[in-house]
Amino acid sequence: MTKKSLLTLTLALIAATPVFAGNWNVPVAARGLANPIPINKETLPKAAAIYSKHCVSCHGEDGRGDGTEEKVNYSIQSILVILTQPGNQPLSDGELYWKITHGVGKMPAFAGKLTDTERWLMVNHMRRLPPDKK
Repeated sequence: MTKKSLLTLTLALIAATPVFAGNWNVPVAARGLANPIPINKETLPKAAAIYSKHCVSCHGEDGRGDGTEEKVNYSIQSILVILTQPGNQPLSDGELYWKITHGVGKMPAFAGKLTDTERWLMVNHMRRLPPDKK
């Protein structure tokens, strides 16, 4: 194997290696995805409406895991805060988008239910949730 082939193989393996974030293995490439949807007075109401329709029943109005149909044992805010502690990197918009897209456990994948734009709007909504109450 040539040095160039070995380097190409090594880079391909690194790119395919998942980064552990929350309870999902998110591909490294997803970390760098940039959110193309601005946060502004036009997009925030759209994001809130999508959240109300698809997420409130489990995550609750403020993302605290206190939904009416299902309860989750974590708040969305804790996912965003825990990973910002020293030694950890905060979840990128790309990671949040990937998690919404693919789902895990009882949380469904939203790839077929929401458009790309709607999933990016959800990322913006998560960023605007009120702080977790301690």
